[in-house]
Amino acid sequence: MQPVKYKVIASAVVVLGLIVYLSIFIFNKVQEDEWKVQRSAVQTAYEKTILTEADKVETFVGDQPFTVVHGMDKIGQRLIVWVGQDQIYTQMETDGITADQAGQLLMARQPAAEIMRLIPGVLNGALVWEAFYKVMPEDAGRGHFYYDYYNFKDGAYIDTYNLNIN
Repeated sequence: MQPVKYKVIASAVVVLGLIVYLSIFIFNKVQEDEWKVQRSAVQTAYEKTILTEADKVETFVGDQPFTVVHGMDKIGQRLIVWVGQDQIYTQMETDGITADQAGQLLMARQPAAEIMRLIPGVLNGALVWEAFYKVMPEDAGRGHFYYDYYNFKDGAYIDTYNLNIN
């Protein structure tokens, strides 16, 4: 009776190991292209700007996609680099509002908002903060999703995109 129990346990361990291995393999295959784009954007930022150390990379998809690279220059000042297909923008973080300040601006406009994401972006050639958020209706139905855009430098409200079909 004991050998059968060990065979079942060993088989379960092997199957579980295969599931984990295949899950990791599939995840890596799916993400591979995005990681290549991000590595290329970081390399471009190193070559064409004063960025010397990258610590965060995000993807902004607006009128055209930009890879947003956060990092530091050689004297330790924080900066953000937006790398697009054929455009590159660089700003010191201190030259604009922070993500927290953009979130505060959103909450002042929409107190019931649940912020899903804040990301620097480019809208119509202007540097912006994009705030993606959800507002739950009073009747407790499904949430409504929105994008708000704020000027990167001064936080001025630009526009709201409504993702709901009414």
